[in-house]
Amino acid sequence: MPQVPNSPSEFFNVWLPHAFEPFAAALGQKSSPGALVFQVGDHTPIAIRIELGRLSVASGLPDDTIAQIRLSEGAFEPIIVRGAELLTFDAKNPEPHLLVLRALTLDAERVALIRGVVGSVAFVLKAETLTHELLLTPGTQIGNSLAPECSVRCELSDFLAMQRGETNPFELMMSGKIAISGDAQIPMALSSLLV
Repeated sequence: MPQVPNSPSEFFNVWLPHAFEPFAAALGQKSSPGALVFQVGDHTPIAIRIELGRLSVASGLPDDTIAQIRLSEGAFEPIIVRGAELLTFDAKNPEPHLLVLRALTLDAERVALIRGVVGSVAFVLKAETLTHELLLTPGTQIGNSLAPECSVRCELSDFLAMQRGETNPFELMMSGKIAISGDAQIPMALSSLLV
């Protein structure tokens, strides 16, 4: 596996499709019921989806967007790149190890429920002396990064462990490692995207 690039364009257009190739056989001719859209800083949004077992990457915000993930350019490396570097790849059972695959392999009924959620969740992730934010918004609605309906605060390391399936938000909440403010129903309703 080649080194994970720090450039959002290279990450989504080159590295991610290459990293996805081993999963194509396990997915057969499956297609996702929509796209996940990543917006990094002021870059054009990038929509990823599975089409007949292959990862497809396009620009823009398609009408069938499952969810949008927005983050600053400064947060891209510590959240996305470091998260990708820590992933374990199992081509026979990809979903538990790669968050993107889990979201893109949800059934149409769950995707419809996700799209129906109103509001955004800001993940405020602390890494030593720095804080990074990631805004998760269902469907094509416009997320408010300045005043999200819910904020989830935790350590970046705990967030990455959750994405790798090593822990879950409920365990982190019970141990006091996650603090939620605002409408806690929103992250609960989006839990199939997170775990």
